[in-house]
Amino acid sequence: MPRLLLLLAFLAFALPAHAQTGGQAASPAPRTGTIALPQVQLPTVPDLTAGHAAALGAGLFAGALAGSALIQGGFIGAAIGAIAGVTVGNWAWKEHAAED
Repeated sequence: MPRLLLLLAFLAFALPAHAQTGGQAASPAPRTGTIALPQVQLPTVPDLTAGHAAALGAGLFAGALAGSALIQGGFIGAAIGAIAGVTVGNWAWKEHAAED
């Protein structure tokens, strides 16, 4: 234990001394040219609205909570519940949107 503390003390004293080198390192000159980047068309998500995202988030939360409670807690129960909750949230939103 004393050796570990001594090593940490040496490292603590060495880091500020290493950071203050005294002189400026030679930095490369900034580039003046421009680079033409290709324009990428991102895919669109056709049916995802703010309400749909809220329904998925609510289903995810409620499903994870219920799965964790009903399957005696743990990651597996929460994951199964979250998948079921997202599925139910998506189904409920699609049925609700079909009525409008």
